[in-house]
Order: sequence, then structure tokens, then C-alpha cells
Amino acid sequence: MENVEQEITKLNEWNAQGRFAEVLAETNTDLATITDDNIEEDVASLYVVQGNALYGLGRLEEALTAYAKAIELDTFDVQARCNYGSTLYSLGRYVDALNACDAAILTDEDFAPSYVNAAHCLVALKHEEEAVYALQQAFSLEPENAELGRVVADMAADLDDFEVALDTYLKVAALPDTKDDVQQAIHDFFVKFKSNPDVPRNDWMKGVDQWRSEFSNNPEVLRLSGELIRS
Repeated sequence: MENVEQEITKLNEWNAQGRFAEVLAETNTDLATITDDNIEEDVASLYVVQGNALYGLGRLEEALTAYAKAIELDTFDVQARCNYGSTLYSLGRYVDALNACDAAILTDEDFAPSYVNAAHCLVALKHEEEAVYALQQAFSLEPENAELGRVVADMAADLDDFEVALDTYLKVAALPDTKDDVQQAIHDFFVKFKSNPDVPRNDWMKGVDQWRSEFSNNPEVLRLSGELIRS
């Protein structure tokens, strides 16, 4: 089969459009025409595309098989390993899913989705603190991902981790595409921790001062932080 990379690009676009049945039909045809001239990495990528279509159609066990074939052909295909783990998670096999996510992370430590998938598994297994750490790793790899950063900050706040929550909220607030409500969320965060016995008053005040300092040109921040100081 010629032009495998172009075919994969096209089929990925179809998957993104929800054209899963068409992708499945075409990948079946493509895989039937594979020759010895096609490198294993390209064939593995076709199986990943097929697995994604099967997942989209709700045929999870078949999707697992497709991802497994991809991994067998290319053990370094981190997308295949990551998707294999997320499919196991969707099947409720959380321990197996976490193991698959760990394997994906070992394959490529710089692939953020593997950490996100691992975090989902850890939450399901009630290891929330470890989940926050995994999400921190993902956010460090995708520091412009405001949505991901907000999840880290909110989870850390829920777990009473003042330092991680504050640091992450401030990073998210500084991003250009962050939502408008993040400054209000930071205010609410400080309200929650104001009377927390595990957070010294000096640390709390330093946090508020840091917030004011980093966003000194933001009238809303000055207003909200002023309310905190006066309360």
C-alpha cells in the first residue's frame, strides 16, 4: 500500500468528525492490501486508527485487539499503549488500565495523555493524591493547557494541598486562553483556606500578596483580594 501516512492523516480526520463506520471499513481494506514494503510503524498506526474507530462505535473489546496488534508491531507506539489503557479504563478494568498507562509512560515520558489517563485510573482506585501528581506531570508537559491546569488546581484544593493549588491556579490565571472565572475561583480558594488550621496565617497572607503582585494590573484581582484582606 502506498502513501500510508496520507491515508492515516485522512482517517484521523474522519475519526475526529465521527465517521467511525467509514474509517472501520477503509482500514479493513487498507490492512488487507498491506505488503512487505510497508514499514511496521505505519501498519501499527493503521491499527491505532482502526482501534479509535472501534472505540467510537462502542466496540471496546475489538478496539483493545486493534491496539494490541499495533503494540505488537511497534512496541514504541505510545499512542497505541495510551489508547489501550484508556479502553481498559472504559471497561472498568482499572488496575489493568493503570498498568497499561504506566507502560505508556515508560515508553515516552513526554506524552501528556498517558499521565491524564493514569490519573483517571488512580481516581477510580481512590488514590486521589497520586492522581494529582500524575496530572501535575501532564500539565508540566502541556503548560498552555488551561483546562488541564484548572483540573490540577481544583483537585489539589479539594485535597487541602494549599501550595500545589495556589501555584497551579496562578499559572492558569496567567495563560491567555484561561476562562474569565479563574480569578473568582482563586478568591474562593483563599476563602476556603483562610480558617484551615494546617495553613499558617502568614502563608495565607503571602499567597494573597503573591496573587495581588502577579496581577497588579487587574482591577478584579485587586477588588477580590482586597475583600479577603479586609474580611
